[in-house]
Amino acid sequence: MNILVFVKQIPEISKIQFDPATNRIKRDQVPLIINPFDKRAVEEGIRLKEKHGGLVTVVTMGPPSAAEILNSSLRMGADRAILISDPAFAGADTWVTAKILSSVVLKLRPDIVLLGKYSLDGETSQIPPEVAVLSGYPFKTSVSKVEFSDDGNATVEQELETGFATYRMTIPFLISVSEKINRARFVSPSVPDMSSRIEKWSASDTGSSVRGSDSPTVVEATERIESFRSVKMLSDIKEVAALVRNTMIQESNDPDWTLGDVPPPECANHAVVISYNDPRSAFEISGKLSDLGLKHSFSVVVLGNDDKSKIQGMRCNRYIMLNNASIKGFSEYLVRYIRERKPSYVVFPSSVEGREISSYVAASMSLGLTADCINLDVQDGKLIQYKPAFGGGMVARITSKSSPGMASVRQGIFPLSKGKHDIIYEEVDLSSSFHEDALSREYISSEFRPLRDAKTVIGIGKGLVKKENVAHVAELASVLSASIGGSRPIVDLNWIPRQQQIGLTGYSISPRLYIALGLSGHDNHVVGIRYAGTVIAVNKDPQAQIFKYADYGYIGDAVQFAEDLTGLLRNT
Repeated sequence: MNILVFVKQIPEISKIQFDPATNRIKRDQVPLIINPFDKRAVEEGIRLKEKHGGLVTVVTMGPPSAAEILNSSLRMGADRAILISDPAFAGADTWVTAKILSSVVLKLRPDIVLLGKYSLDGETSQIPPEVAVLSGYPFKTSVSKVEFSDDGNATVEQELETGFATYRMTIPFLISVSEKINRARFVSPSVPDMSSRIEKWSASDTGSSVRGSDSPTVVEATERIESFRSVKMLSDIKEVAALVRNTMIQESNDPDWTLGDVPPPECANHAVVISYNDPRSAFEISGKLSDLGLKHSFSVVVLGNDDKSKIQGMRCNRYIMLNNASIKGFSEYLVRYIRERKPSYVVFPSSVEGREISSYVAASMSLGLTADCINLDVQDGKLIQYKPAFGGGMVARITSKSSPGMASVRQGIFPLSKGKHDIIYEEVDLSSSFHEDALSREYISSEFRPLRDAKTVIGIGKGLVKKENVAHVAELASVLSASIGGSRPIVDLNWIPRQQQIGLTGYSISPRLYIALGLSGHDNHVVGIRYAGTVIAVNKDPQAQIFKYADYGYIGDAVQFAEDLTGLLRNT
């Protein structure tokens, strides 16, 4: 079994420092590491080799300094390492990077290709599926388990926002791996340096003719996101209860939906919203695009697989229902739609399935794609895409040189809105297209509300001491109609599902209220709450870092706080 693993060298996010004059990273002062998801991909490749035999080749594209992560991979147990470094690739965006990496796949012809699900510096989740499409390999993203049977088929478990789905795959295939898949091994300092074994490839060695200047997306500007919080310490639990109660009153007064119009249907240009098993995101995105369409004269069309009863009031001019659509069948239809009807913009949700569809289209049509945006605008006919990077410490303003402009958007970023209008509804049967069914699906417990839908989130840390104390938080969450999230250590301890992880390798959230219980305030967690409204932090340690990222602080035991606050709120 020949296994190819692609890895990337990134700055260590928690150690990043910015130059205030240029808004750029002080790179000479930041340690460089292997992207954590990629390290798990290397580990998984080595584990598969150890179990089934074969050869593991690790490849990175970057400056000469990136050789260090290849040396580390060899010391872990990889058999071959290749550094692709050429000035011709300078400025490569995700599409160009995917083209280069796919050329390597076609040259080496591995049985399995492994990557991390995204890189933490730029959150470029579209690269793995784009590499797969350009290489002609079937793929799954966010894979948390791989097992081979005696007949040579693999069973892969895909991590979704709502649980897990299991699929059967046959060699060759490509997967991107999630954090859950393994824990990378410790390498003893006694293992010798292996830098001399690293092969150096130039552009010509890859077989690719693409260059960095061919990139279809352009970063026009970057802006640093400053911390804006200044904590006010509260000494009485009743003060906290009053604060929470007022927030709940504000929430109850806020309508779940706002009303809005749709652009005139006769506009010359139109935008497309993609909805695949995710009507809520379609409501959010179509509302945003309708607002932009009213201002810039383009109509809105939704392509989706949602039941007609679930789209009433969606702010779009037309809804095209794709019946019996697999992800690949949906993607192929969208490619045909873009070629025939030439929309100006196409916007996807940043769900696992939305990322796969968007990446398929971008790779198939050589289009620029900006993933995980937090805002959109239109200027001079161009789609302006605002994307966070480096753990949310910076936001980049990106445009596309290709048309249509394409982006995926984080769920929960735009408000929900509805319109009072008639939607033109069409149905297209895709039963004859490529079909793929999950072997099984597993959903997380209903006690854990999805993070993206919650106006209130309670985050838990190791200050809860033991798993049994999560029940006390669940009672508080029930009173507040809140979702429960937490830090990575809590997830690793199996106190809560991985889908509830908040932070650098979890989800970024934007609730109106965030209550942090027993959380230390590690950088890897707090980057996930940058866009939260009011933050209340509870910790026994007055010096805990979490208070630097909170609006209100309370010094005390997290479990006792949860019990006391639950009692006070129930008695009102």
